[in-house]
Amino acid sequence: MAREAYRSLYGDLTKLKDTSLLDDPAGGAGSDDELFQLLLAVSVAIDDYCNRHFYPLTATRAFDGHADRLLPVPDLLAVTSLRSDDDDDGTYETEWAATDYELLPLNAQPAQHWGGPHHALRTLARGTKQTFDAGQARYEIAGIWGYRNFQEPSGSLLDGSVADTTATTVTVDDGTDFAAGQTVLVDAEQMLLTAIGGNNLSVARGLNGTTAATHGDDTTVSILRWPAPVERAAVINTARIWSRSPAFEPFYVDVDLDTDVRTFLDAYRLVAV
Repeated sequence: MAREAYRSLYGDLTKLKDTSLLDDPAGGAGSDDELFQLLLAVSVAIDDYCNRHFYPLTATRAFDGHADRLLPVPDLLAVTSLRSDDDDDGTYETEWAATDYELLPLNAQPAQHWGGPHHALRTLARGTKQTFDAGQARYEIAGIWGYRNFQEPSGSLLDGSVADTTATTVTVDDGTDFAAGQTVLVDAEQMLLTAIGGNNLSVARGLNGTTAATHGDDTTVSILRWPAPVERAAVINTARIWSRSPAFEPFYVDVDLDTDVRTFLDAYRLVAV
């Protein structure tokens, strides 16, 4: 079974197979493919339950204006560009300067482990724009979306350049600094670690809307970290589903989130009003 790798997982195989969960610390790999896929499925389910995603996603999105100083947005980590369609012709011809708006809340600090996302843009009185004018799909924001963008140093650098944007193996100083299932950041590119052999990392390139690129030798490799309750909920629920499943088929199990797992996630859940 191939390991799907189209988005981040909220846990890794090392933590999942720890003695406190699956009681397999030695890491027998016979079921790793199935465990990886189940961890992916649980990560998707967590997003569905919380009505948000916790990984940083690079994307461009359009928003209606409401003739107000505020422009509400879903979880936003950073803005690359803000453009407006001033004549309603479907083209975003006007780029706003960074001095025309600010992100709210002001002290969100989404790059810190205690931080969170921004939920709105507000025009600045000292800028050239006074309101976000009314209109359908009036504004286009290119940026990074999600709950948090906390990057932890892995302790390793690239051991050799990555000259091919299609390469699916990268070499690092020490493969023991990583675990399969982690999302790493090299320059601006996210990669999902699907397997590890020595100091060679098998990766899915250009993850979460980032672009596969070339990288130089000794480039820093960081690990993206999720809120601790979210990660714990992912590995606990994955382990329990696996343990409750019949040995011949680990996926088709009628199981809901346990109470303690919900307790971990409820603080992060967005509920429509």
